[in-house]
Amino acid sequence: MLRYRKQLQSYTSKTLGMVVCPTLSCNFACPYCYEHNLPKSVMKPQTQQQMVDFINSHSFGKENITLNWHGGEPLVAFKTMQQIYSILEKQSKLPIGHSSMVSNGYLLTEEICKYLEEKKLDYIQITIDGNKNTHDKTRVLKNGGSSFNRIIENIDMATELMPNCRIGVRTNIGRDNMDEYVDLYRQLTRRWKGKNCTVYHAYVLDNGINTCKEKRCALELTTKEKNNFEVMLAKSGIRDKRSLFPKIDSGTYTCMDCDAFVTAPDGTLYKCWADVGIKERAIGSLASGVTNNKIVSQFMVGTDKFADTRCLNCGFLPICDGGCNLYRVGKIEKGIPYDVCNLDEQGLIHYLETYLETV
Repeated sequence: MLRYRKQLQSYTSKTLGMVVCPTLSCNFACPYCYEHNLPKSVMKPQTQQQMVDFINSHSFGKENITLNWHGGEPLVAFKTMQQIYSILEKQSKLPIGHSSMVSNGYLLTEEICKYLEEKKLDYIQITIDGNKNTHDKTRVLKNGGSSFNRIIENIDMATELMPNCRIGVRTNIGRDNMDEYVDLYRQLTRRWKGKNCTVYHAYVLDNGINTCKEKRCALELTTKEKNNFEVMLAKSGIRDKRSLFPKIDSGTYTCMDCDAFVTAPDGTLYKCWADVGIKERAIGSLASGVTNNKIVSQFMVGTDKFADTRCLNCGFLPICDGGCNLYRVGKIEKGIPYDVCNLDEQGLIHYLETYLETV
């Protein structure tokens, strides 16, 4: 039943998802970033036109498009973003139903905030990776400079100038910052209390197709460490204890959505955000459409949790999202070991014991 529901969701979308990278250039040099040595060009007008033509050719049966700005750092190419908005407004057969942006927040200005508010951008993800000292080690400018204070000030500005845009302030939890997250969460939550701003956490991933197991283990928390961290957050009042009760997971992602695409500045199409810039992982182009169905089927059919023998034999399957498909691609293509489990037996016991404290 779960497999059917997930496939139904993957193949019956009324929305065309477009993750658009106006550039792959970035002003940061984050050590855990999966994008390395990529070209610094921006999307040219010819490619912008190809993108509109691609959207229009895929508009049948669709109600709108979801526009997600990504990079690199998309604001490095803000003028290109303006050009794309303009051509979409003039020529696209589909309206923008939802738009978001993943940004480091450093380049936000009053002009940019007002423009994005006018364009009804409704979500921005900005990362704060710990207190000032820790953040400035992992979210470091390419010139080695500090970014913490300016990002905080830019979020202050954005909460005032973009009241209709929710700002998600994310902390990527790894071994170097997990102990300071509670204090950081409380500090930032107090700062933006009453604002359209949510502070939350995710876990550091190095899910590049060529990442070895040793490097991942040096960066990423184990399943046990993640489970203990979630329980600690609940006991600290950061997370609602009731939220630890297991729920059936049937969500889907860009790589598992038949009608979602990631486009690089040169018009190359991908299914996964982390594949951008790796030509052998391309599925086609805006001009030619999808031509590499091997990779499409690899994501859509071959590497989700319902194709993983270990997952199918695991009792946690209904309450687990199955982890990142790209880890399984690495195992299939390069033999790289992987562990995508977000829950283990002891962790589930701790979750339930903590939940029962509310009953």
